[in-house]
Amino acid sequence: MTEPGFPHPGPRLPDPLTPSDIGRWCEKSVIPGVQPELSDDAAVVIASGHLSDAARGIVIRRMSAGLPVPTSSSINGAGGFGGLRRLQRSIGAIEAQLANPMLPSMVAPVIRSRRNTMTRRLDDARKNVITGKGIFATSIRGIRRERREGVHLELVDRERLFVGLTYTPTPNVNSGGYVRRAGSAAIDRVAGAVGAAATRAGLDKGNRWVNEILGDLETPSPNGDAKFVDGYETILFAAGSFYDRIIRCPAWHSDHFDMQRTAVDLNAELADIAADVIALRTIRVDLDNSRRAAGFDADLSDHISSREGSLRPVWTELIDRVAALASVAEVVESAAVELRVIAEFAHTATIDDRIDRLVARSGEREISADNTKRLTEQVRAGEDQLRIYRDVLQGNIARLSTGDATMRSRRLPE
Repeated sequence: MTEPGFPHPGPRLPDPLTPSDIGRWCEKSVIPGVQPELSDDAAVVIASGHLSDAARGIVIRRMSAGLPVPTSSSINGAGGFGGLRRLQRSIGAIEAQLANPMLPSMVAPVIRSRRNTMTRRLDDARKNVITGKGIFATSIRGIRRERREGVHLELVDRERLFVGLTYTPTPNVNSGGYVRRAGSAAIDRVAGAVGAAATRAGLDKGNRWVNEILGDLETPSPNGDAKFVDGYETILFAAGSFYDRIIRCPAWHSDHFDMQRTAVDLNAELADIAADVIALRTIRVDLDNSRRAAGFDADLSDHISSREGSLRPVWTELIDRVAALASVAEVVESAAVELRVIAEFAHTATIDDRIDRLVARSGEREISADNTKRLTEQVRAGEDQLRIYRDVLQGNIARLSTGDATMRSRRLPE
């Protein structure tokens, strides 16, 4: 029971995230709670992980210099580039359904028409990203200037960047319409029922029923958590989310963290994490294919297992780097609260000064120095707290910059 005159305690702050927490997320391919879509900037930086080192450096330089990069508005995408990812996966799902030889003849044209509509949308988005006006230079003079400045992204690299954007880490991309989640037997039953009903009711109703079965809208997971395709997508989304939290925090852009902002390039850090995760996943897929091809060759299987073991420290380091990024986000958000408190103290002090001047002019009482002293001490206490935040943040940035975090053994995601 809080005594009268004393403020109620604030809510308990959540415990800081640890590498073990992030490792568990990746093992389960789940991040607790409802997660917002990644920002356009985070999606572009992560997509640059699919490029060569030189091309990735160009994307980062463009962003650091404030030059245009693709945005979801340029492709008429609602909800960020996650919509592009859902579109790409929906096309793949429909292609698989059209390949089913048991698909009723009445339903196939409707689904094929839907596939063609989605493909046109994807092609339009591709053209807007690769050759759309207002993003990359299109005139000869502009291209030459950008090449001299080292910020021109060649056409082939824009193609790869667009492909990377279609793989933007997105929560719950597997939770669409019923047919997308069903097995082949269920697909046959549902498609057959729709075909028979459409024959009786006419093509318009058939279109509506198929539209409901293959609906574009994603539904959240039953428990409200964000689910992902695999652990690699999970860690990419986590890194992008922490990046967004830092970039969107006013404290990060304040004068208090000038030195820390110059100590780390968040765009380059996220891009490097993305490139390493994508490379690791590619190698893991190749190892799995080699293991299947090895058959009963024990020597080859042992060699593959040995090489897989050598990758575990890489995965561990990636988790540690993302955990360091999470620590930076938590520190700057705490500092933002402290800055708001200091601003409120300063505002209160200004009001007190105005009141004291008015009272002094009236001659009714002397200026209250005690109140002014109390507020000054509170402001100084807040500034001391900010200095602590700066010291902690500097340590977290050092973890990002040097990458010398303690190695702990963790299992690679499947």
